[in-house]
Amino acid sequence: MEATYGEPFDLGLGERALVANEFQVTFERVAEESRCPEGARCVQAGNAAAAFAVESDAGKATLTLNTGREPKSAAAMGSELRLVELVPRPRGNAVVDTAAYEVTLIVSPAP
Repeated sequence: MEATYGEPFDLGLGERALVANEFQVTFERVAEESRCPEGARCVQAGNAAAAFAVESDAGKATLTLNTGREPKSAAAMGSELRLVELVPRPRGNAVVDTAAYEVTLIVSPAP
């Protein structure tokens, strides 16, 4: 999959995207899932954290971005990666099938 700067794109768990023909981003795993389940009433919204590998000829970096707390974005390879969304949300007491996870990212050139 190819992605361009400033345009949202989706990655499933284990999928990778080539960003602006410069580097690759891989959605490696969900590192934390403590979000409030759909339809539940919670005191806090909770957080989910997604881990990514970012690599180019210049090297490799790992990033963990969050949905409910900072960091929601991070710099790597001269760019800024921002986690827009992680779906699906938990439902009741059911465990989310990890294969169903998908993230939406936006990558921008670093300021």
